[in-house]
Amino acid sequence: MSTATASQSHGWSDRSWRDLTVRFAVGLAFADASIVVLALPQIVGQLNTTISHVVWVIMAYNLALIVGVLAFLAAAGRLGSRRALLAGLGLFGLASLGCGVANNLELLVAMRCVQGLGGALLLCASLPLLAGVARPGDSPTAEWAAAAAIGAAIGPAAGGLLTQVFDWRAIFFTQAPAAAIAVVAVLAAPDHSFRSVTDEGEKRRDLGPGLANVALTLLSAGLIGALFLEVVLLIDVWKLEPIAAAGVVSAIPIATIVLERVARGRSPLLFGSVGAALLAVGLFAIGFVSHRQVGWMVFALLLCGAGLGLAFTTLSDAAMSGPGSAITRAGRTSAAREAGLVLGLLIITPVFVHDLDRARNRATPPIAKAVVSAQLPAAPKAELIQGLLKISDNLPPGELPDLDPAFDPVRAKVDARTASGLTALQNRIQDTIERTVTRSFRRSLLYCAVFALLVLPVLSLRLIHLRRRRVMAVR
Repeated sequence: MSTATASQSHGWSDRSWRDLTVRFAVGLAFADASIVVLALPQIVGQLNTTISHVVWVIMAYNLALIVGVLAFLAAAGRLGSRRALLAGLGLFGLASLGCGVANNLELLVAMRCVQGLGGALLLCASLPLLAGVARPGDSPTAEWAAAAAIGAAIGPAAGGLLTQVFDWRAIFFTQAPAAAIAVVAVLAAPDHSFRSVTDEGEKRRDLGPGLANVALTLLSAGLIGALFLEVVLLIDVWKLEPIAAAGVVSAIPIATIVLERVARGRSPLLFGSVGAALLAVGLFAIGFVSHRQVGWMVFALLLCGAGLGLAFTTLSDAAMSGPGSAITRAGRTSAAREAGLVLGLLIITPVFVHDLDRARNRATPPIAKAVVSAQLPAAPKAELIQGLLKISDNLPPGELPDLDPAFDPVRAKVDARTASGLTALQNRIQDTIERTVTRSFRRSLLYCAVFALLVLPVLSLRLIHLRRRRVMAVR
């Protein structure tokens, strides 16, 4: 091999490594908004909080990222892209350690805010750095959009796996070394190889950045159904272990990874519309599940992942194609996406908690009937009723009951036959609760589907504009 060829090969290897590092950082930042969802039930238990409060573990990150993006854009001229990426990764990694050692919800939320600020820095800096290492013919915005879509999709499955094998804190303790590896990779690369790009982005003929960002916000709001609600359903209601739930949720990144490659460089109007429709259909399908149907859930999540791969990739690419520096384009697109997640959580969470409480009330009469009609001795039955009433009285809003504290003490005092009857009764009550509560997710999931469907009229505005231009051109 000649010296020139060896140098070229070595340069390609360095460029590919830097390209992978930046894309990894983008994926890490976007995954962090969703990576904790499968750990939320465990966080609720260990930090003695509620579902409605633990949502702030997600929302704090999103809000801080938006604020961080706006602040960084104002000071972007004084901080180069490479330094911003290093600062973002460092802040993100240190905050991850802080999240891992948090022993109360307040400290965890505070550290998530710091993580969001770090995420803002690295997301804003990542697009110009990707442009600096892109190969001829490659689109940096398409690569950025693809990394963002994959990161958002893979977050829940990765978080569920870590939660099952270790603990919810492992999610954050794993993020810290991941950020450190990215820092080392950036420092190892020559400074000139990370050149900033400040020229205008590629002009998209069929969709401008304004409408693309609006559509991206609505799409992200709809994703709350696939990335949050269905996780609560799998773990809290269907009682799947985190690793089993991660296996179900992995349908999303599998479909996203396959479809995002198909969508790269394609029309955001066409693929954004098809993707939003697929996401809505998937959410509708989840919303009409009436009991534990894992196979149907996997199918619905495959549709959601396909929609994410098609729409998120093309809309993000279009949103970053307008005028302004690469930092500005990456910043506003990141803010639009996080604003959608916040919007979805703010609207869906109170609806979800309200419907969950109503479901508990609807389940009370059939549960009472099952207990009263159970063929059990009077004394154990009376003690069981007292235990169930105590659980009901002390149950926080938006939480599901754990029946073991009522059944276990009674079961320990009776003979084998009565214990068997108690177990059968507990299973019947659990099935009643599961079916009733599963149906209570319907309204929230349908709201998320409506968010996804609202992408279609937004994109149709551009179609109307293009049609008018054609008519004027003919005249």
